[in-house]
Amino acid sequence: MTGKVASCWRCHERVGGPVCPSCGTIQPPPVDPDHFAVLGLDRCWTLTPKDVDRAWRARSRLVHPDRFAGKSAVQRRMSLQWTAAINSARRALRDPVARGWYLATGRARPRDEGGPPLDLDFLETVFELQVQLDDDPDGVAAQARALRDQAMTDLDARLHAWEAGDRQAPPDGPA
Repeated sequence: MTGKVASCWRCHERVGGPVCPSCGTIQPPPVDPDHFAVLGLDRCWTLTPKDVDRAWRARSRLVHPDRFAGKSAVQRRMSLQWTAAINSARRALRDPVARGWYLATGRARPRDEGGPPLDLDFLETVFELQVQLDDDPDGVAAQARALRDQAMTDLDARLHAWEAGDRQAPPDGPA
């Protein structure tokens, strides 16, 4: 994993990833893995799904359970744990909204409890779209797509600014 260097539990060589480069032994997965580190990616917003998939494939090949089928039960279990962590990281980082949420909070999804207060303008827009839905479903779908595209453009601009070093909240509050 990027940044962290440990010793292999078997040969005691330095290890920075899921498998020891010296003896090929799988290493214990982190207890609370960072999705970027699990895939060996830099922690940033400007990843593409191709970047994530490329890293996912490379890490998956290293820890795939088939590679450890003839190994000890402990190594087979670690392989399954690494595979689950790698798949979870891929799901979280491929989706730009989940990736932004993860960068901001350390979680790929918001907690199910509570949530942020909803903006009254947002609620009014949703209500208006629901009223129009019976009369013009295609028009409502087009409006909803346009609103989503604008929200994604705004999110992208804010996160690019954040990565460029503008760590201040925008004048109108958080994204």
